Amino acid sequence: MTHSIHTTIAGIELQLFAQRAAFSATHRTLFVADTHLGKDATFRRHGLPVPTGSSAGTMQTISGLLTKTKANRLVILGDMFHAKSSLSKETLESVEKFLGNHPSLEFTLIRGNHDAHVGSLPPQWPIEVVSPGERIAGLALGHHPAPVPDGADLLLCGHLHPAVRIGKGRESFGKLPCFWYSSGCLVFPAIGEFTGTHAIQTKQTDRLWLIADDEIMEYPPHATKHA
Repeated sequence: MTHSIHTTIAGIELQLFAQRAAFSATHRTLFVADTHLGKDATFRRHGLPVPTGSSAGTMQTISGLLTKTKANRLVILGDMFHAKSSLSKETLESVEKFLGNHPSLEFTLIRGNHDAHVGSLPPQWPIEVVSPGERIAGLALGHHPAPVPDGADLLLCGHLHPAVRIGKGRESFGKLPCFWYSSGCLVFPAIGEFTGTHAIQTKQTDRLWLIADDEIMEYPPHATKHA
């Protein structure tokens, strides 16, 4: 099985994971987007009987990737929480357990559109919240896809929850989430367990990495190394 792919995008080496995260070995940094923690709590608060545990599951996935990659920094590319009402006791406990399991982790949140409605996070959490435009060498960090800033090689972002429709003719077999590289932006699939997807329209010059369960594949194929 292909659990991850080593690839070079705009001259930058990244390892893309089927768990919907990317790792830069150069910067020892793990990148994810759109965790939407507490979305299930928000739905239940509005009377919708959705299952519990999705936030804990998302944090467990990220925790496993941090351990596997030995990353010393985590960057969430926006929309850490779904809404202010998402800050339930269960969700807060999941985050605090995660932070306790990674006491030396440098943690950065790029502010997304949902984060703007959540407001300030608990002050005791060691999370640096910054506006889009943060840089790590040639990497620009944002939430919405946008033109690549001057001096940057690649913009990492989320927001769209990209996916590709799979089918033949008029028959559709559903959608697969994907990493989508287009016009200098690498758009991440949402890592949150309780999130939807949005079917994208691609150009011939775009690159796609499709995710099916715990496998990831580039389409169309390029020269990549699998792990």
